[in-house]
Amino acid sequence: MITKISTKIVRFVSRYTEIPSDMTDVYRYGIEITISSILNIVLILICSLIVKNILAGIVYLFVFIFLRTFSGGYHATTYFRCNLTFVITFAVTYFSFKVLVYYNSPIPICEAISLLHLIPFVLFSPVPNKHKPLLDKQKRRSHMLSLIIASLLSLIGIILSVLKIDIGAMIILTVTTVSVLIIIETIMQRRGYHEG
Repeated sequence: MITKISTKIVRFVSRYTEIPSDMTDVYRYGIEITISSILNIVLILICSLIVKNILAGIVYLFVFIFLRTFSGGYHATTYFRCNLTFVITFAVTYFSFKVLVYYNSPIPICEAISLLHLIPFVLFSPVPNKHKPLLDKQKRRSHMLSLIIASLLSLIGIILSVLKIDIGAMIILTVTTVSVLIIIETIMQRRGYHEG
C-alpha cells in the first residue's frame, strides 16, 4: 500500500516537475520511507495514548529514532512488518518499563542493563544497510557517535532512576531495544537473511 501511494505521488509530481528517469526510483523510495516513518510515529503515539502514557511514547520515539540514525539495526523486509515490529518493540519496552517501575527501578538492575546493552554498540554498530552504504570514515564516525549517544542516554536514565523519576527506566529500556535489534540484524545478515 505504501509503495502504491508513493508511486502515485511520484507520478503526480512528475506532471508538474521534470524528474530524471534514473531518479524516479530514488524519489519513490524516499517517499516510501517518509510515509512509513510518519506511520510508525503515529502508531507509537496512538499506543502511548492507549496505555495513557504519552511521555513514554515520546521518549521511546526520541531515543529510538535518534540512536538508530547512527547505530542501524533490524530492518523488516516489508513496510507492514516494519510497522508491526515497531509497535511490538514499543509494547515490549513499555511492559518492561512498567515492571521496572513496579519494583521502583532498582539501581543495580538499571546499571547492569545499561552495561550489557552497550556491548552490541561496541561490537557491531553501525550495522550495514544496503540502502545506506557508508564509507569507512562514516562508519567510524557512526560507530563513535552511536556508542557516545547510547552511553549518555544510559547515564541519563540511571541518574533519573536514582532520582526516582520513572522515565529514566524507559530511556534505559529503549536503548536496550535498539541494542537487541542490532544483535538480531547482525545475526540475520551473517546467516544470509539480509544482505548488508
